[in-house]
Amino acid sequence: MKLKAVSASIVAACAALSLGSSVAMANTSAGVGGSPTSGGQSVTQPAVQVLHSAYIIRQPRLYSGRIQLEPVGTELKLLAGGNRYWYHVQAPDGKTGYITTTSYYTKQVNQVIFSLPPGVTLDPSITPIAPITASNAAKFAAILQVAQSKLGTPYRLDHNEDRGQYGFDCSNFAEYVYHHALGYSFTTSSIKQYQSVGTPVPISDMQPGDLLCFNDGGHVGIYVGNGQMIQCGGGLAKVGYLSVAPGSYWYNHLSAVKRMF
Repeated sequence: MKLKAVSASIVAACAALSLGSSVAMANTSAGVGGSPTSGGQSVTQPAVQVLHSAYIIRQPRLYSGRIQLEPVGTELKLLAGGNRYWYHVQAPDGKTGYITTTSYYTKQVNQVIFSLPPGVTLDPSITPIAPITASNAAKFAAILQVAQSKLGTPYRLDHNEDRGQYGFDCSNFAEYVYHHALGYSFTTSSIKQYQSVGTPVPISDMQPGDLLCFNDGGHVGIYVGNGQMIQCGGGLAKVGYLSVAPGSYWYNHLSAVKRMF
């Protein structure tokens, strides 16, 4: 047993020498998805955080060839195929290799890859058009695709086609669109959407894909750009477009803009 312990110590020490022992204190961004949104659910993946600068190498063995030096604070995606002494990782620039498991140099963490907006969870029972890792442009395209597929669907109070009912009201339509486009699940009450769903942003910062809340939750719609929203009801009695350009009726009744991705 003593021989095994000594061997393990030698391997760890050699790994440190092989990987480089410079203690560079240059901080880097920790996490692909940034800081979690307050009140939202964070989606994470296993990762390895670099505590002291260390090299990624080509194979899980000493002296197999250095790929690149990873500075303090870098978070590396954890891949399958590692062992007791080496993590198999992917660097932020996409390069893959192995890095020491020695606790002086690295530790395993949960890396935030996306933070859901407040009031939102992911529904694992459906496959959305745009996954959480999709670009913002892809997410908006998915929202537009789902919303436009329901143009002309009649207004029906408390109805939601997810429940097998034909038609929507304003808040059921909004939830349906985000549900199928992005996999989101949240309340279908317009007042509660106004109160607790999404991250509030200034009206002047309105962007396509934002949830729009009017009259303190009396009505909701989804901003699609060019001063227009798509919604159900709002005087149309169906799913359709309405103006939210400055000076329009609905702009003058806008209570909140909610960022949804």
